[in-house]
Amino acid sequence: MGSSGWFRVQEMVPGIFVIQEPGHVQSYLVQGKERSALIDTGMGFCDIREAAEPLAGNSILVLNTHWHFDHIGGNALFTQIAVSILEAKLIEKPIPNDLLRRIYVEPFMEQGVPFPQGFDPRTYKIRGSRATRLLDHGEEIDLGGRILRVLATPGHTWGSLSFLDSRTGALLCGDFLYPGTLYAHFEDSDPQAYIRSLKRILEVEGEVRLMLGGHNEPLVPKDLPKKALEGFQRILEGARPTYTVYDWGEPVLRYEFGEVHILTKPPGSRGVKLPLA
Repeated sequence: MGSSGWFRVQEMVPGIFVIQEPGHVQSYLVQGKERSALIDTGMGFCDIREAAEPLAGNSILVLNTHWHFDHIGGNALFTQIAVSILEAKLIEKPIPNDLLRRIYVEPFMEQGVPFPQGFDPRTYKIRGSRATRLLDHGEEIDLGGRILRVLATPGHTWGSLSFLDSRTGALLCGDFLYPGTLYAHFEDSDPQAYIRSLKRILEVEGEVRLMLGGHNEPLVPKDLPKKALEGFQRILEGARPTYTVYDWGEPVLRYEFGEVHILTKPPGSRGVKLPLA
């Protein structure tokens, strides 16, 4: 299936393009003089390479912010893939059709979320991929005239990464930070790690001119790290949840602090286990 008509592409700052899959997720193409970086590869509904290659104009290195299926769907289309050293094994596992239909496609179709024209839910699957580079905090990725610094930002998952662009000050956050409910209720989520990661982001806020997230609107409000930190701290200090959510297969606590909304696992719970983890 081709990419025409599905991906929405927009240049956010010079040399950084958002590649949106409406209603689902967004990836980013960061141009360099020697190679370009594709930060996450989306759902795998359509060939994201067709959308990314004309923007890049050179070779592409995939950088996965984390292992979740909606960010690695197109990985297998590329030969150079980098991911957290903690999550490399997780991207190797193929995700079969029956699982994707059950946990994602059918619920979203019931909600009226758009899918590409011609999309066949009966054949949709995600192939496994193999990392060619393992990333850890503080590493630098030289694209030629542009360096991306790797920031370990665990909390959403144990190996979540963010990338800070030296040229524009753009921080590409994946699912660690975005305008919407923050997910810290999975088995490999950790609110305490979230707090440490948010403090790490605030330590470099003088270098950050804008933040770009993995869902909803690309631009992340500049005050979100501070407000999210306050929210997680209140949770650990014993704030009462706003209500309990039951549509994840087991109880999940939802907290609402103004515009900051957070999901966490109840005390004593291991959290929601995503298949293949």
